[in-house]
Amino acid sequence: MVEGPIPREHYLNLLRSSRDVPMIKVLTGMRRCGKSTLMSMFREELLESGVPQDKILYINLDDETDRSIDTHRKLIDAVKEALRPGKGTYLFFDEVQNVPEWERAVESFHISGADVYVTGSNSQMLSSEIATKLSGRCIEIPVYPLSFREYTEFRKTIGDETRAIDALFADYMRRGGLPAVALMEGGRRDLISLMLSGTYNTVYVKDVVERNEIRNAPLLSTVSRFLMKNVGDRTSVRNVTNYLVSKGMKTSAETVNNYISALESALLFHRAKRFDVKTKEYLRTSDKFYVSDLGIRNNEVGFHDRDLDGMLENVVYMELIRRHGNVSVCAVDGNEVDFMVSGAGGTAYYQVTMSIIDPATRERELQSLKAIADNYPKTIVTMDRYPIDDIEGTRIVNIVDFLMEQ
Repeated sequence: MVEGPIPREHYLNLLRSSRDVPMIKVLTGMRRCGKSTLMSMFREELLESGVPQDKILYINLDDETDRSIDTHRKLIDAVKEALRPGKGTYLFFDEVQNVPEWERAVESFHISGADVYVTGSNSQMLSSEIATKLSGRCIEIPVYPLSFREYTEFRKTIGDETRAIDALFADYMRRGGLPAVALMEGGRRDLISLMLSGTYNTVYVKDVVERNEIRNAPLLSTVSRFLMKNVGDRTSVRNVTNYLVSKGMKTSAETVNNYISALESALLFHRAKRFDVKTKEYLRTSDKFYVSDLGIRNNEVGFHDRDLDGMLENVVYMELIRRHGNVSVCAVDGNEVDFMVSGAGGTAYYQVTMSIIDPATRERELQSLKAIADNYPKTIVTMDRYPIDDIEGTRIVNIVDFLMEQ
């Protein structure tokens, strides 16, 4: 049995290193991905380091008991009633986006000298406008569902360490990476399904329907299911709209675009834009969409072998944004490379395919990478355990081995 929360050292190290740094720390991520638990574990570390309890304040702004705090002014008053914010005090606010103009309260605490940490489940809470209001004094720490490496660590805590790594990966592809799901013992598919549907419904209702005051929930649900079914496929507002109209639903491209944006803002989906290597510009054409958690996706639209290519891409995409942050689809001379990453760690390209055993498939995947003239690293990630790990300078790696790398 599990005894207490399981540390996710990557995120805890980021919190430790940012402690007392004069910046507002903002943990963003989809609901149930572990933000609140990380915040709780970090508060425990503060206490163990000698910070007095009366210097730490935690407010859950998604809790019914704290619903009376519905303005930034009330949030300021609630904090001042509990303690005097200043140097040496630590303030934690969970789901802060529920308070209108929250940034005004948070900035006032920061200016007073308090070390402030907030979590939020809406990508727009760090829009350029809010970042401007915070005067650039914030550090964003994106928190995602468990990586596969983390998933294996969580499974070990409930006695699953003897299972073959490939079997655990098969589970991960079906169940996804929500921490609570990873900690489910045995094969209780009924409970796992209830947990996944409960998470999706909470995000869907609170962060999409209610927050955006959406009136046509059935249409929104169909848009969401369309994106889930088509992970990894090039998708445009036009083809989603055409699909809905073909199903007898009345809508417009503007409505569909707004609904997709709302689903993105709730962090249910991530958009990979297409980047032209030659022009160095993002293309205003169809993008690709990936779900934050495959478990939710599979629970809503089913797990089918025909979808494995897209699901495999989804796993690699989420791993790459954890590692690099900036991930796009790469277009070059009519060819397409699944992913290009860029950032402090440099540029690299990735192709994702179920298998390269077939010579024609292998050549097709290599051809797209060969079309890129630069010398940045190029990798093919596959389900195969291919006997050669390098073909003409392109690395070949099994997906499980890739995901388990440090």
